[in-house]
Amino acid sequence: MTVEALPPTMGAEFLRLIDAKDETAIAHLLAEDAQLVDETTRRWVRGREAIGAALRAQLSRVADIQSTATDVHVERWGDIEVETFVLHQVYDLDDAPCYEVSPTTLVWRRTDRAWRLAVIDAIPTIG
Repeated sequence: MTVEALPPTMGAEFLRLIDAKDETAIAHLLAEDAQLVDETTRRWVRGREAIGAALRAQLSRVADIQSTATDVHVERWGDIEVETFVLHQVYDLDDAPCYEVSPTTLVWRRTDRAWRLAVIDAIPTIG
């Protein structure tokens, strides 16, 4: 399997911030009404504050995150941009090595001349 770095997209910046565990910068990218699929509970987390808390909890347990992607596709319709890709992540979870493959969708919305992340949908494949 060929794994490539994400092209220079807003999603690439988001994943760079995830890899860096930069919670402040991630929060700045989120729309106030953003939504996230929590991969652990398989439930939606809604709102910037709730997503921040969920990400803090997840990121506190992981180290050495490395994100790459395949099958990257970006579409923009006016003030909406949708990025889809297959996310490959290698990291240590509670000191145990992990590898996940997650079909991923990021939905961005332009508000007040800034792009904000409105939907994060990434669920690791099973099996």
